[in-house]
Order: sequence, then structure tokens, then C-alpha cells
Amino acid sequence: MKIIHTADWHLGRMLNGKSLLKDQAYILEQFITAMKEEQPDVIVIAGDVYDTSYPSKDAIQLLERTIDELNLSLNIPLIITSGNHDGKERLNYGARWFEKSNVYIRTQLDCMISPITIDHINFYTLPFATVSEVQHFFQHDTVETHQQATDLCLAHMSKEMDHNAMNMLIGHMTVQGGKRSESERPLTIGTVESVDRASFKDFNHVMLGHLHHPFSIDSDYISYSGSLLQYSFSEVSQPKGYRRVIVENDSIKNTFIPLKPLRELEVVEGDYEDAIQEKISIKNKENYLHFKLKNMSHVTDPMMHLKQIYPNTLALTNMSFDFENTYLEQREAIEQLDDNTIINNFYEDITSTELTMTQRNKITTILNKLTEGGNN
Repeated sequence: MKIIHTADWHLGRMLNGKSLLKDQAYILEQFITAMKEEQPDVIVIAGDVYDTSYPSKDAIQLLERTIDELNLSLNIPLIITSGNHDGKERLNYGARWFEKSNVYIRTQLDCMISPITIDHINFYTLPFATVSEVQHFFQHDTVETHQQATDLCLAHMSKEMDHNAMNMLIGHMTVQGGKRSESERPLTIGTVESVDRASFKDFNHVMLGHLHHPFSIDSDYISYSGSLLQYSFSEVSQPKGYRRVIVENDSIKNTFIPLKPLRELEVVEGDYEDAIQEKISIKNKENYLHFKLKNMSHVTDPMMHLKQIYPNTLALTNMSFDFENTYLEQREAIEQLDDNTIINNFYEDITSTELTMTQRNKITTILNKLTEGGNN
């Protein structure tokens, strides 16, 4: 049996104000072409199909065209689960109808013990859910972390599972030790979001979404497909594509297959004059570029001048000043902090007093409301 594992399409994504919809349409065409060659028995999309719970009309139409081609034209079954960016209700719309053509959309926790069986393999789905949603589902108020929430869900599955069969899990979460990128929104504010890989011991294979690096973890039976495109400049060196999972008897072989995007993200360092004179090393002038340049303090509106030569310039960092290294070190340190800590530190810098516990709890509640719905 051949399974294609993909995730984190983030349809409708914006990067520094630039819509990536054209790039997403291009990469999905490459994906469809690859599927014509692969002829898989099923395609798994492990969450974050959309970039927001309120996707645009163009993003919705792109997904519809893609599913139409994969499912109706190529006759490939699809299993789709929701991620933290997806709006459950919108993604789940029409799910009962689509199931008649073997498109299985799973966004609710009550489906977790009902596997989708294709050939001899049981595919269990664990859509993204916040800790509070798991608390409510199980009426279990003592659940406080993603680890506890995930363990509770997996134990619930295990009770109903045929352990003599081939069982696979599709989910959207962070496994401990996984490589993070700037473009991955935190799952929940105020609690550790990672889950121990030992939690998945009852499954023969686990296919995950959320982390954008396809080699986020080193595991024999747990894998991330990674995102289809580079979605932040922290992902510049990351390969993008999908995973091919081959099941033969009790053997499972998992291979990453790269795809070629319309444009890559590229960070370019050097001197401003070299960039303007096109004497700077660049892979492709049409790439999405982040320039980090020196000797530009005398230039009025350098971004405008750069865009005349490099039309897809999305970011510019002035590296001219002596204090720049200190500034960059400070910025990098800030980027390692969670949102709560950044707000706490800012408040203390401004007021010279610490946030009260009531204020901290209120901020955590507000941040969670922003992240739980998948809204930007």
C-alpha cells in the first residue's frame, strides 16, 4: 500500500504583506502532477490546510480545485484533519457528502475512536484540540497540559483499537525535540505544548503536521511531512515536499520527496552598493528576498530602490551601525521567548513593576482566545 503524507498547506498565507496564493497554486500543481505518477492508495493531509479560520474566497477555491483533481479526476481517497490554523466548522462543511467519494474530513474529537479503514490499515485521526476542548470532551478538569490531553485521547483510542491490526495515527501537534520555525504559531499560551514520543507506542506509524521542517524529529515511526512551501525566512534552508509511505506486509518504508517551488525564500547579506549594482550573489532575482546590507545609512528609501531591481524584496535589515550586533543579539534573544514572557518583560520595563497574578491570568486568557480560533 502507498500512502502520501502531507500537511501545513496554509492556503491564503501572507508573508510580510505579500500574498503567497500564486505560489501555493503553483506548488499544488506540482503536487498533483506528482500524484499522477505516484498513484497512491490514499493521501493524508495532517492539518493546517488553511492559514486562518476565515479563509478567503480564493483560498477556498484553490482547495476545492485541488481536491477535485486529486479525488474526482485521479480517484484518490483523502483523509484530512484540522490543525490549529483551521476553523473546524468551515473545514468540516460538507464532510458527510464528501465521504461518499472517499474524502474523509475529521475535525471533531468524537471521531477519534472511529478509524478510517483502507485496505488492511486503520487510520485513526486526532484533530487539533486545545487543552480546554479536551477537558470539556472528557469532562476531566484535571487536564492542564498538552501531554496530559494527548495521553487521555490516545488511551481512549487504545481501549477501542484492534492491536493485532495495522494502526496509524494522523495528528497535528509538537513532539518533544522537534525543530521549530518562526512561522509556526504556538498551540496554546501558558503551557508546555510538546508531547513525548513514547505516548504513541500503540501505533505502527504516526503522521503529523504543525512543525514545518520535514526532518523535525529522528524517529523510526513518527514523521512530519513539513510544509509545502517556505513560510518564513527562518525556513530558508529547509527542503519542502511530501512523504511517501510504503507498507508491505509488516514493513513500513518512509521517504521524503522534494518539490520545486515557483520562488524560494532567500536571505542576502552584503553591501548596499553591490546589491544596487547587481554585484551581489543571489540565486534568483525573482525569489522572495530578505536583504541584510551595510553602508546604506545615507540612502533615502533603500527598499524602493531595491524593489526596482529585485521586485520580490520583502524585508530589509540595515547592518551599517556599530550597535547592530548588540541589537541583533537582543532580537534573537527575544525571539526565543514565549509571548507571555515578552509581555511581562515589556510591562516591567515600562512601569518598573511586575504584572500581578490577575493581570498575568487575563493576558493568558486573551492570548489563548487569539490562538485557539486560528485567527490572525
